[in-house]
Amino acid sequence: MKKITLIFLALAVVINSFSVANVQSEAAENDIENEVHTEILEQSGNEWNNQENQKNSSDFSDSDTIQDNSDINATENGVDAEKQDDTKVEDPQNMDDPELTDRANSWRYTDGVLFHQEEIGGKARSRAKAAYNPNATRTGIDVSHHNGTIDWEKVKDSGVDFVIIRCGYGKDEKGQDDKQWSRNVSECERLGIPFGVYLYSYAKDTQSAQSEAQHVLRLINGHRLTYPVYYDMEDDSTLGSDFASIATTFCNAMKNAGYPVGVYASLSWWNNYLTDSCFEGWYRWVAQYNNSCQYKGNYAMWQYTSKGSVSGITTDVDMNYLIGYPSDHGTPSGISVPDETKDMITYSAHVSDIGWMNAVSNGLIAGTVGQNGQLEAIKLKVDESKGVGISYQVKVKNNGWQEMVTDDQVAGTTGSGLPIEAVKIQLIGQNASKYDIYYRTYVQNIGWLDWAKNGISSGSDTYGLEAYQVAVLPVGSEAPGDTIYTYHTIDMKMQAHVSDIGWQDKENNGKIIGTTGKNKGIEAYSLSIQKENLGITYTSCINGKWQADVSDGQMSGTTGQAKHIEAIKIQLTGREKENYHVYYRVHVSNIGWLDWTADGAPAGTKHYKYPIEAIQVEVIPDDADNVPEMGKAYKEKSDNVRYSVSVSDAGWQEYSANGEIAGTTGKNKAIKALTVETDIPDLNVEYTSYNKENDWQDWVNMGEETGNDKAVEAIKIKLSGEASSEYHVYYRVHVSNIGWLDWTSDGEAAGTKGYGYNIEALQIKILKNGDTNSPELGEGYRENGVGISYRAHVRNLGWQPYAENGDQTGTTGKALCIEALQIKKMNLEYEGNIEYCAHVSNIGWQDWVKDGKTAGTTGKALAVEAVKIKLTGDLAEHYDVYYRTHVRNIGWQSWVKNGNQAGTTGQAKSVEAIQIKLVKK
Repeated sequence: MKKITLIFLALAVVINSFSVANVQSEAAENDIENEVHTEILEQSGNEWNNQENQKNSSDFSDSDTIQDNSDINATENGVDAEKQDDTKVEDPQNMDDPELTDRANSWRYTDGVLFHQEEIGGKARSRAKAAYNPNATRTGIDVSHHNGTIDWEKVKDSGVDFVIIRCGYGKDEKGQDDKQWSRNVSECERLGIPFGVYLYSYAKDTQSAQSEAQHVLRLINGHRLTYPVYYDMEDDSTLGSDFASIATTFCNAMKNAGYPVGVYASLSWWNNYLTDSCFEGWYRWVAQYNNSCQYKGNYAMWQYTSKGSVSGITTDVDMNYLIGYPSDHGTPSGISVPDETKDMITYSAHVSDIGWMNAVSNGLIAGTVGQNGQLEAIKLKVDESKGVGISYQVKVKNNGWQEMVTDDQVAGTTGSGLPIEAVKIQLIGQNASKYDIYYRTYVQNIGWLDWAKNGISSGSDTYGLEAYQVAVLPVGSEAPGDTIYTYHTIDMKMQAHVSDIGWQDKENNGKIIGTTGKNKGIEAYSLSIQKENLGITYTSCINGKWQADVSDGQMSGTTGQAKHIEAIKIQLTGREKENYHVYYRVHVSNIGWLDWTADGAPAGTKHYKYPIEAIQVEVIPDDADNVPEMGKAYKEKSDNVRYSVSVSDAGWQEYSANGEIAGTTGKNKAIKALTVETDIPDLNVEYTSYNKENDWQDWVNMGEETGNDKAVEAIKIKLSGEASSEYHVYYRVHVSNIGWLDWTSDGEAAGTKGYGYNIEALQIKILKNGDTNSPELGEGYRENGVGISYRAHVRNLGWQPYAENGDQTGTTGKALCIEALQIKKMNLEYEGNIEYCAHVSNIGWQDWVKDGKTAGTTGKALAVEAVKIKLTGDLAEHYDVYYRTHVRNIGWQSWVKNGNQAGTTGQAKSVEAIQIKLVKK
């Protein structure tokens, strides 16, 4: 009998779903402007009628409240509804409880079926594009399992700023977890997408609300939320319940657990049901599908359509605007205060168009945030039993600082429309020294300032306040946050161009530009001050070189060149500069935040190749109460030698140092210029270059450039200065068609001349005399027509063309032996000869010969098996001769020199190729 009853009930649900869908379809076909007013819609307070009276205005709850019996696109795209959760139903009577199968009922849903009439067609999409709020700063989405399996990498690339993820619905049952929760939250964390969560509520009493709170806490435990937990209150089954008590139970559980919390509902629910003053203590998320949000109260987020289209999500998706700044949304409204001072202070705010708001206690926010509401007056009161009192004063627009007032007196004005611009608060009384009072203010157009303390000014000379926050702590307690930027005096705009992101939004004086923790360097930045007789200049260090100064609003750095800023300098200009200081600090990759510096001193690093990732700049009056603590803001690496090269088609590279490779290999890109420096005291580096169209250029000193936009073929480097006798400079070059040549030193040429070969890379070292790491010197330079030339007579091929200075003569891989050699010197400046002899098969060692004579035999089919080569006379005093042979079945042997044997004897293994080079001693 139970099974039959269940079948009939299921059929009833399906039939009802089809009938609703048909009604919607007919309504859409007949007249999209005429809303469908069924008994179900009338039951929800004639939401559509109310919206029709407001022209093109529609008010929805969260589309993710579509539950397991339907999908967001089921009524439009013919997609089959998703199956219900596997909830076991023992008693047919329990089917009357919509929570068991998540059959959402609200002004948009009946038994989980979506009424989608207003959102059909292009009308909703056009309206969504026109949705506007002047305080909206970020665009986000909210999702659930109804959006299917989401490609979160595409979502991130689409530009979505944040996500609110459904974690589940109703009480704390695992079967009521959202089926995509685990995947959605893990993907957002993996990709670094900021997110919060929401839970769809069926609570009718505080006991159920407590279970729903535990449901959320179980799921979010261990996750890194950056936005609040939202309580979705909209289900018709809860109408008539004590919403204030239910919301208080849930939201307090979240706050006590350390999570920021808010409530989600439609416009009509906010206007008609969620009106208790308790809701002022939590973030409001308002759903109204319209080109503007018509809610009169404060709200933190506006859901403006359910017809959004986002790459990576195959269904329509809800779109939301964040109202205010991310730092204000998702940060717990209260701070941690000890029990000793928890109830020590209460304070309230009088806000334009609202009046006096409820008083809040130690650590909470009084006023409004991001809503353009003016803070016009304040009152503060402390527990006199602690032996303390309180005094405070405010600065009112156009009136200046008022007189100091005390305990629960009004500071400011009411009914005059004048905002408070700044506050000072301090404790008084016999026990005042036992406590510190911290406070911060939310400034229009600026946001939250840092925490002021014990009577220091907090606020602005320019803009009104919207809110303030106070914390009384035992003396010596850690401050609630930063305590530097407590007062805004100068309008300064700052902007950074970040790699892979581009130009970010402009920020105000004291804020941070750039990014941290994302490994993205700043490539350029700009600063501008809007104050008469005060200006600003600044510069950047890129690749170890300081750029020229720029001023107000101009770009310092580069874009499109993948060059990161390593250090900055900033200073003030104008007649008013003596009355202000500019403080700044930088966040550097691999280091983090360096200390503050000021007024033209460098901040960052040099020669570490560490990009600046974020910059914080603040202009502060000379007589300010609180200024940043100065420290070590700059690090410069001392290198024995560093050098940079300009590469064809690529330009100047970053500096290399102490033997690192500068340039490229294997890319056929020539070096066209170079510059060299050293940090060794009393030591200078001089250098010159040679290219195919010019002779050697004039010597230049360190830091200067040599080269003239032509491919460099050879270089010379030498040391000078008082310390030059204590050091040697070593260098080698990578040459096209040859590869790396050997190391040379101290003014000798490195590279080639007369071959048309380009230098593609180089290495330089400066080492102390006798350093055991000194490289072995060799053939570092080749000059066409100068040095040594040689040729081989190869079996079946005859005499080969002459090879020079280390090139190969003979063959490899062809099993053809060398039968004879001829070797001669070319245009060498020293007297003496090159002598050589060959070991020939069936003959043995022959006599030494010289001056190009033949060693070996021709026409006898006898192979050369080994050779010896030596120098004589002055030539031997200045050069060594190196040579090596390629032997059949062995390959290339090691280099030998100055008369030693290369090859084999007594093994009947012929020499197939040979290389010979002269190396200066």
